[in-house]
Amino acid sequence: MEQILSQEEIDALMSGLSDGEIEPQTEVEVQVETQVENKIEVQTFDFVKYTKGKKENFPALQFIYDRFSKSLRSALSLFIEKEVELEQSPIQYIEYRDFIKTLPLPTNMNIIVTENLKGFFIVIFDAKLIFSVLETIFGSSNASATRIEGREFTKIELGVIKKIVGLVSVEMEKAWAPVYEIKCKYSRSEMNPNYITMVSPEEIVSLCEFSVEIGDITSWIKVCIPYGILETIKSYLISTPSREDLDMREKWLNKLRERTSEVPLEIRAVLGKRKMSLEDFLKVTEDNIIMVDKCVDDSVDVLINDRIKFKGKLGILKGNKAVMIEEAIS
Repeated sequence: MEQILSQEEIDALMSGLSDGEIEPQTEVEVQVETQVENKIEVQTFDFVKYTKGKKENFPALQFIYDRFSKSLRSALSLFIEKEVELEQSPIQYIEYRDFIKTLPLPTNMNIIVTENLKGFFIVIFDAKLIFSVLETIFGSSNASATRIEGREFTKIELGVIKKIVGLVSVEMEKAWAPVYEIKCKYSRSEMNPNYITMVSPEEIVSLCEFSVEIGDITSWIKVCIPYGILETIKSYLISTPSREDLDMREKWLNKLRERTSEVPLEIRAVLGKRKMSLEDFLKVTEDNIIMVDKCVDDSVDVLINDRIKFKGKLGILKGNKAVMIEEAIS
């Protein structure tokens, strides 16, 4: 059936509109109100940020920090000659900019370069920890009453900080040893997190916090490692080394050292060289003197398996001709 109005219906509709009996906007307003009520809020989803924040946990890293917390507790107790309690918190993976927002000022941030790992750690000390150590060592007034905000660390305080950084570096090397050999070296200290530009604000970092109690003072130490550095040694961190693995590794290393020391090597010292034609060589007879490219006081090359490894001097030891090593060639 066709939906077409007749002329009479059209006239009646127009007449109703003219007399005000029909309100033409009523249906439209209802539709608009219905659309507003049914409107759904939409939020933008950042896939890149979600991917960055979703990081893989490394069981071996937890193993490392467990060892570190125990050894550092003993080292700090010996250093200040007072009992120290140290407790580890779970490892977090957060953006660096979110992390630095939680740090008070002043905060002591120390860059520790790890040569073997080709990266660095950031070790952060609570200011109260520094003053608590100072109080214990020098017997000063209560550290909790010391004014911290609004001033920089003094030379004495910076000296104590470097001592603690040294302890942390040594204990960190020991804690990492069963998993991956590293060498820690102090680089510099900063009080303002914004001055550390080695880490981009959006980069994900691994963060582990250690609660430290010295007497009545409670403070903390935080260790921050960029996630990208840990990914370079991912194969070492995905599994926790067991005691059996460590013992087996140590046995193999000792056995390898023993067997390596039994490998025969050819060692010879080149006293001098002289190039000559075959014709001249055939003319050499007894009592002929051949001039070489070195004098008696010149250093000679010491070769191991035809590779120059040392420089030495000719001499005599206990009636035997000998070469005294003077320099190793890398």
